[in-house]
Amino acid sequence: GLQVNQNPLVLILQRGEPLKVVCSITGTDNPNLYWYRWTPTDGFKLMFSSFSVGMVDPASVGDFSSNRSGLLQIVLESKSVTDIGSVVWFCAASPHSMTDYNESCTKTLRDENCFSS
Repeated sequence: GLQVNQNPLVLILQRGEPLKVVCSITGTDNPNLYWYRWTPTDGFKLMFSSFSVGMVDPASVGDFSSNRSGLLQIVLESKSVTDIGSVVWFCAASPHSMTDYNESCTKTLRDENCFSS
């Protein structure tokens, strides 16, 4: 079946540090790919969507950008994170013929006083 793998799975960062997370997909040949962000105040929010190689919508949001250079991989990056507090990023994928998706989680804690769940 469809599997979503993130590298690194858990990443703890301080303000100003760079972020790079690679999400790789197996079990399907041309999935739709997504990045969701969870925060304690906003809950889940869709941040990036990709339906084909080379296309991510939007290309960037605030300090974060995403790119898709291959069918089975999407990257989340930030040159210098500025968010404060706990942020959990979820990479999600769905086959073109299905609405269901699998999720994988990358937790990026942005300061020393954050909670972790």
